[in-house]
Amino acid sequence: MKTKAFLSLGASLLLAAGVASAQPVVIRIVASNGDRQATQRAIANVLTNWTFQGLNGSTASATPGTLNVATGSNFGAWNGSFNGQPVIVKTSYAGALAGIAAVASNPRVPQRFVVTDGTGAGSVPNPLTGTTEGTDFELGVADFGFSTNFQTTSPFRGAFEGRQYDLLNEEIVGVSPLGFYASPGFPADNITTQLGQLLYTTGSLPVALFTGDWQNHGNQIVYAIGRNTDAGQRFGAYAELGLGVTATAQVWQPTITGQTTQSGVTFGGTVGSHRLWPAETVSGIFSPEGSGGFNAGATLAPVLTAVLGPDAYKGKTVDPDTQVETFLYPNATAGYYIGYLTPGDANSRVIGGVVPAQNRGVALKFNGVELTTANVQSGRYTAWLYNRLLRPQSGLTGLKADFATALANEIKANTATEGGGIKNDASFRVRRTTDGGLVIPKP
Repeated sequence: MKTKAFLSLGASLLLAAGVASAQPVVIRIVASNGDRQATQRAIANVLTNWTFQGLNGSTASATPGTLNVATGSNFGAWNGSFNGQPVIVKTSYAGALAGIAAVASNPRVPQRFVVTDGTGAGSVPNPLTGTTEGTDFELGVADFGFSTNFQTTSPFRGAFEGRQYDLLNEEIVGVSPLGFYASPGFPADNITTQLGQLLYTTGSLPVALFTGDWQNHGNQIVYAIGRNTDAGQRFGAYAELGLGVTATAQVWQPTITGQTTQSGVTFGGTVGSHRLWPAETVSGIFSPEGSGGFNAGATLAPVLTAVLGPDAYKGKTVDPDTQVETFLYPNATAGYYIGYLTPGDANSRVIGGVVPAQNRGVALKFNGVELTTANVQSGRYTAWLYNRLLRPQSGLTGLKADFATALANEIKANTATEGGGIKNDASFRVRRTTDGGLVIPKP
């Protein structure tokens, strides 16, 4: 009996040692910026005994009240336990189309993630701008993703640019409203479909078109800013305005000085100059001059808290041949920007949070309807996107598949409302079948 007891005890100790030394399963997620807050909160709820390290610093489940460090980080890593198994979850909120491309590509293309395992202190480098593999970033294949766009909105289906993209399994987990916002002091509170189309195809308009007051606002100019082709918000905004998802826009790239950063939020400053956004290629999609944009809502938002200086609002340019200075609007007396954001970024980085009152931008109604949860749920406010989980048709099994399911269920039940999001439940009375498509009653 003593021998059997000793053997049993030995086996238990060996088993415990095996569990303690089990290697963590690394799970990689590529998603849209609009999915960030709901997904990060869901990860925190699904994991136990976790630590996190990302762009905005580090935090842990043992320090409640600091989760904003994670929900505000576009890149980072979690280290914790899921279903009794140690896991490292690496997140890249690089964009809605980046998420689609990362999960649909066949064979799968490695993506950039943070190097940390989630246990370090302080902030980490941005893996998209880093130059040294192993120090600034690591490469890895995404296991699944999240996107605020239908796959049919993107070019990443079938053959594109010499690569094959498989159809994905898409599961709706929530709804992400999209708002239009203007610079501090903008004298109007509404943008219409007509004005949005005109602004984003020409790049600039007299403010009087928004107010009807040509005497006071005829020489004030508003300029368009936007997102790049990795952004679901870009395609949602342009589709909602009737421009279509392949629209060539005219947006501006500002140069700002005198900004302030507090609690990870940048605001204020003066726009000394701006130019049409330089031509760029993002995720294989080419944008000619003027049609690109910011790589995240967090980088676009500070522009909507800045003040335009004279060279900017007059549209100063220099003839490349003669080097002679010219102005688009030589008689302009003031200027503003209009851009689009999710409420999660707008509420904390443009119209609230640590942003002082004098630097706060202006929330605009869309076609006369205010962005509220009730207005989106009822169908009165139509600028919104679905949040959806993207699974590959095959290859997601075991613990990784269980983790994806747990995240989807947690978002649906609890965290879809993070950052101004909305649950797609019985109180959400409408639906749509394509980005920017007709909003119709649910059956």
